[in-house]
Amino acid sequence: MSNLALAAAVAGYICAFVPIVVFLRKLGASIRAEKDGLQCLLRSRIREIYYKHCDEECCTIREYERQDLDDLYAGYKTLGGNHFVDDLYEKMRNWKVVT
Repeated sequence: MSNLALAAAVAGYICAFVPIVVFLRKLGASIRAEKDGLQCLLRSRIREIYYKHCDEECCTIREYERQDLDDLYAGYKTLGGNHFVDDLYEKMRNWKVVT
């Protein structure tokens, strides 16, 4: 194979490969944005549960809300959530569960 033919083949591969790389970078950015958005929604819902009940004299939480809280927290941590929610979750774990 001549140098010219080799150069043409390499250029062809590069031209085919570049759009794939661009697509994958855009896809990665999109997935990160979706992950960040979902993490924000989970954090918001956990805070909502906390502030809904923290003003009560005796902090209590309904059974279904506690299950929701556990599921929300597990999802939040799976997405890489930070320690701020850890603190709220630990406080809420000590609340009395009512049916």
